[in-house]
Amino acid sequence: MALAIKPVAAPDVMDMGLVALLIYALLVWFKQTRSAFVVLGLLILMGVYMIARLTGMFMTIWIFQGFFAIFIIAVVVIFQEELRSIFERIAVWSIVRGRRQPFAPQEPDILVRALSDLARDKVGALIVVRGRDPLDRHMEGGWELHGELSEAVIESIFDSHSLGHDGAMVIEAGRVTRFGVHLPLSKDFGKITHMGLRHTAALGLSERTDAVTLVVSEERGVISVARRGELIQIDNLQNLHRILDNFLREIAPHPVRRTVVDLFRRNTREKAIAVAVSVLLWLFFVGLRATL
Repeated sequence: MALAIKPVAAPDVMDMGLVALLIYALLVWFKQTRSAFVVLGLLILMGVYMIARLTGMFMTIWIFQGFFAIFIIAVVVIFQEELRSIFERIAVWSIVRGRRQPFAPQEPDILVRALSDLARDKVGALIVVRGRDPLDRHMEGGWELHGELSEAVIESIFDSHSLGHDGAMVIEAGRVTRFGVHLPLSKDFGKITHMGLRHTAALGLSERTDAVTLVVSEERGVISVARRGELIQIDNLQNLHRILDNFLREIAPHPVRRTVVDLFRRNTREKAIAVAVSVLLWLFFVGLRATL
């Protein structure tokens, strides 16, 4: 029995385009996470299943169909944090869109000066600068503040006589919103073996959100920055200022008109993979099946 490809109509093009868009969004989302390798593994399994269907390998098809429910459960378990974050972003996107505070040039200066003083005096500190992701689900305890950001506020919060000096301080839109909060600890034992509790908490939050977390070591007076699951030690204050300035500009950008060329240049590999997978899925489920 010969196979033929169904003629491609306008609805088919729209169908493939929408699927490609969804696949592209997922690929970009997982690009910066440790789950990217798991996504690659799932794509390989999908390819094996499609080949098995096309070539009539019935035993392989039977195995895949028998364990399909297990695969779905495994995906949900593996990606539970990522899936929860995706739904959170979808829920809050329409609310926060267009409401983000404009970039405040003094914010990096205040943070750098305060952290420099704390590091000089070897006062431990843990400061979270929120990005676009919601933080409430990842924080416990603490006190509401909603105060103006200043060096005096930062240094008073982390004074050893303050009730909340052992917790984290949270900065949102240039204001101190909470202090004394507890953050989730990292489970990456390969990185946290020789870390203290503050550094482990900073790394843990950076693995779950896009926030930047600043740490001052109480023992050594060293400043570190955690972001995207990585913790780096700061060698000079100019580098710290640059990191904060770039991050704050990224989450509160000035309106920029992107050209069509700019859109095509970004994430080229992910776009190509999304289009290829979308076309293959259409051929497998629609194009070839319709003419059997």
